[in-house]
Amino acid sequence: MSQLPIQMTVALANDETPASLCSRNALLVGRTARDFCHDAGFTFQNVVDGKPSALEALAYRCRADVDLLAATAAVKVAERRYMIGEQTLVRESLSRKTLRVCPHCLSQDIESGRGPERTRPYGRLLWQIEPIRTCREHGIALVAVSDDDHPHRVHDFAMLVQSSLSDIHRLASEAPRRRWSALEDHLAGRLKNPGYGEAPWLSTLPFYAAAKACEILGAIAVRGISFVADALSDADWHEAGAVGYDIAAAGEAGIRSLLTRLQDGFQQRRGDLGPRSVFGRLYEWLAHESNDPAYDPLRDIIRKHVIETMPVGPGDQIFGREVTIRRLHSVRSASLETGAHPKRLRKLLHAAGHIPAEVLALSDERIVFDADEAHGFLDRITEAMSLNEAREYLNIPRPQERHLFEAGHIRPFVLGGTEVLKDHAFAKRDLDAFLDRLLIDASELAPGDDGFLPISAAAQRATCSTMKVVELLLSRRLTRVRYRPDVAGYLSVMVDPGEVKDLLYERTEGTLSLREVEQMLRSSTRVVAALIELGHLGASVVVHPVSRLKQRVVSEQELDRFTKRFVNLHSLAKESGVHFRKLAVQFRENEIEPAFDPLTVHATFYMRDHVFETMKQSTSDLVD
Repeated sequence: MSQLPIQMTVALANDETPASLCSRNALLVGRTARDFCHDAGFTFQNVVDGKPSALEALAYRCRADVDLLAATAAVKVAERRYMIGEQTLVRESLSRKTLRVCPHCLSQDIESGRGPERTRPYGRLLWQIEPIRTCREHGIALVAVSDDDHPHRVHDFAMLVQSSLSDIHRLASEAPRRRWSALEDHLAGRLKNPGYGEAPWLSTLPFYAAAKACEILGAIAVRGISFVADALSDADWHEAGAVGYDIAAAGEAGIRSLLTRLQDGFQQRRGDLGPRSVFGRLYEWLAHESNDPAYDPLRDIIRKHVIETMPVGPGDQIFGREVTIRRLHSVRSASLETGAHPKRLRKLLHAAGHIPAEVLALSDERIVFDADEAHGFLDRITEAMSLNEAREYLNIPRPQERHLFEAGHIRPFVLGGTEVLKDHAFAKRDLDAFLDRLLIDASELAPGDDGFLPISAAAQRATCSTMKVVELLLSRRLTRVRYRPDVAGYLSVMVDPGEVKDLLYERTEGTLSLREVEQMLRSSTRVVAALIELGHLGASVVVHPVSRLKQRVVSEQELDRFTKRFVNLHSLAKESGVHFRKLAVQFRENEIEPAFDPLTVHATFYMRDHVFETMKQSTSDLVD
């Protein structure tokens, strides 16, 4: 295969594609590009597809630098997949059938080029990139001058452009003015420099995926979630690409900001609060129209956003992947999970502080709340009962159920008595726990157990209130407790009124029983015992004036000394109004260690002065 004489070739122009160079040289000798290549012993399609052997043959034939020629080649590496340098493209990201040009550039070629005039216009690499729709140099939209995909003519640039050259000035004057967009700049930059550093997150996507993602995100932002792709003009796609680049260039934060705006707009429409309904075409495209893993980073951001901001949980799927954890509940999803009626459920959630009053007018699926914070609450919802139902469940005689409630011995997990929620809500598990505490030291009533009476009767015999006897039981100060197996609940508890009298009317001056210490510390038996055994809390042994049994007591002065120096985590939470878990995290961050080993005392105590100084400093920092 011989070279053409120098005067029989046209030179490779800056940024010219191999197909364009081949086509112009073919036109120079009066041949089509395909016939020209056939005469030279290779095929034009291999030139178009960037085959190295074809590029080498073309370079030799046309006296061109093969490396420069290869730099602008769209190399076909698989079916419908190409590489330009290090950038990956797909068939849809290349403008092959439609020949697009800048008429100003072609006019310049004609005016300043060499060789026969008809061979001077040449095809630029960027004109082949579908998402690049503008001429940066002249600030106009690229103009389609041919839409011919006939097998003998497609890609033959010089031949296809000839019919437009006579009208080039009109095409130039009528071409819409257009600003070179940031997306086009990003794509052009990546083609020239593989390490192009603009938009780090977007640069992690393959070239074609970055372009497509920007255009879809922008179309959603500009045209709405139900936009019709075929209805968008070239100018519309240019605008969409520019808007989408601004979104995607900010990475996860920018994309999630768009998702949040779509969610806010959806609140005014009907339909289930799910990703398909809220994100429309964006979700449909990624879920059903493309399974390309190149878009997985975008799918991951959307999936994360949906899990964190929508009421989805186990059993739901996002982009074909099952959700394994629930972050948010809606009134609807919580109703389905608990079986509670949504109307009452929303009232209970509001009364418990899980949802604010301003969302109560929304539909059930649009009222959302933190699933983790409400986990224990929802568990109780399934077993909720009113005070009257609680009385019947525990077998409490009237009106003692109200006395127990007012004394705080039976506590609702949601307080009623408001315009939103009339009745208090008690959980079965909490009522069971109350009964267990009453019976913790009880043994079955035996035939020889004389003198034992139900709680209310024992209170009358001891001339005290029923609640006083309950307090003695709950504090485990009564040692003689029985239960009747043939009687249910509260009425089965039997106590010795004589022991009640002894505890109420005999007391060593200035001392506290260990049960009283437990109450004052808001702690447990084993915690108080450990504090005493380890020497953190002083105690002495005295003889009970009635029972003559030895018992340990703590002086009021000693307990006062201890509480002024130390405070446990739960008491501190109650005093400060900050949840104990948040306090624990704050202390760890500030490297505040417990005063005692929590494993040995079975609780977490801190030096009071130390933690309050730290909390005070944290508050001061926030104010500053």
